[in-house]
Amino acid sequence: MSEETSATERLMTTLISKMESMDSDLQSLKHENALLRKAIRDPSALLRKAGFVSSATPLTEGVEVDAFRANDDAIIKGHNEFSNSQIHQMTWDEIHEMAEQAKNTEVTA
Repeated sequence: MSEETSATERLMTTLISKMESMDSDLQSLKHENALLRKAIRDPSALLRKAGFVSSATPLTEGVEVDAFRANDDAIIKGHNEFSNSQIHQMTWDEIHEMAEQAKNTEVTA
């Protein structure tokens, strides 16, 4: 029975040491995971470590609103009756007709 006892003791010792090793690896992974989460929370620090330099450009003064977009939904300058969704619903014939009308329209300055 002493052979069985010694084999059992060796097995238990091996299993315990393996579990301690796995626990140590798990703690190491938890620590690395915490460091990665911290890096992701602050992207500027991550970019600095990668060698990027932050800079800011001053806002321009005296810039007018884009004249081609009278409002957010307008797609054609001077044609506020058409919205993006209406343009997408038009047939090709309607689009060609609108292009012909635009060609025939005389521009006055």
